[in-house]
Amino acid sequence: MSATVIWHDLECGAYRADLPLWRELAGAHGEGPILEIGAGTGRVTLDLARSGQAMIAIERDHELAAELRRRARGLPVEVLDANACDFALELQVSLCIVAMQTVQLLADRPAFLRCAHAAMTPGGMLALALLDRDVQPFEVELDADVVEHGGVRYASTPTALRETAEQVVLERRRTAVGGATDSVSLDVTALARVDPTTLATEGAAAGFAYRNLLSVPPTAEHVGSQVVVLEALR
Repeated sequence: MSATVIWHDLECGAYRADLPLWRELAGAHGEGPILEIGAGTGRVTLDLARSGQAMIAIERDHELAAELRRRARGLPVEVLDANACDFALELQVSLCIVAMQTVQLLADRPAFLRCAHAAMTPGGMLALALLDRDVQPFEVELDADVVEHGGVRYASTPTALRETAEQVVLERRRTAVGGATDSVSLDVTALARVDPTTLATEGAAAGFAYRNLLSVPPTAEHVGSQVVVLEALR
């Protein structure tokens, strides 16, 4: 298993608090496949596929996409190596999920929203998770997430969460000990500051109408999310 996959699973794979919401939306979406944007190694896609939902998963990182394809064997999952800001589907879907603040990582949200609109049936729903507005900055080491693979101990330690006028920046120290060469690196994830009103306005420009605002409550390990639901118009 590649280091890219290991770090992704360690930092994102254990999150479960949002799965009931995606299952509820999936159960109400109608026929045909569901599209997930930024699927990673399949945390959401595989959960829904195991319940019988046909899934289309878009992931731009080739290593993560390859691992998802491997894990999805025998399940109704199609994995596309593609950029969320520049993709097209051969068929249209009635539900598109963008989990874990992925929309706040996109380099060109308007381009993504145009692609998503083109990929959706009239009346289809686009559900986008945003970082909860009540997130609290910190400058202290939190408990590390740890896993061992092949005799190597991988530890990801959150060290800071900082806010600027335009971004929320999470810093983690990544340590790998026990291999041929021990390593320590700093991983920085920058989320664009986006609120539901802004996302609804951007969605309207791409042909969507605002329909609802849902929420995923915080847990002891993770902040909560606001989930903006937009309807594709024609």
